[in-house]
Amino acid sequence: MIFLYNFPIYIAFSVLGLRNTILGIVMIYPVTTIPVALYMLQGYFRGLPGEIEEAGLMDGLSRLQVLWKITLPLSLPALVSVSLYVFMIAWNEFLLAFMLLDDPSKFTLTRGVSMLNNSEIPRQHLMAGAVIATVPIMALFLGLERFMTKGLAAGSVKG
Repeated sequence: MIFLYNFPIYIAFSVLGLRNTILGIVMIYPVTTIPVALYMLQGYFRGLPGEIEEAGLMDGLSRLQVLWKITLPLSLPALVSVSLYVFMIAWNEFLLAFMLLDDPSKFTLTRGVSMLNNSEIPRQHLMAGAVIATVPIMALFLGLERFMTKGLAAGSVKG
């Protein structure tokens, strides 16, 4: 079933000359991850209390100022969490890279690590490659952790 989903992508990328190019991979990852991010964020933004934004408007803020000073600080934990999740989806994506890339010099990390899975290379090297692939995600998580620990009402109380 997944093959049927990816077959039109393969045909379109072949016809447009984007198969086996970095540009093709850079174009397809946002197309596949942005809908997931929007779906996840729409529930969060619908759950934000409208009274908080109305209070900002009553205090004399413009609509842009309400977005910048109230909505953005409140949504920062969700934005960081979803961004990290979307990055993990793109970072660990294998199927599109396997289907669209043939040149080893253009392989993504997961596609390159899969090339270690043969009888000539010890399994320890494959496992080491898999562990190394998780290091950037862990570093990103540790760097963004402070933004994810803020509560829902982080910007709603003055002072």
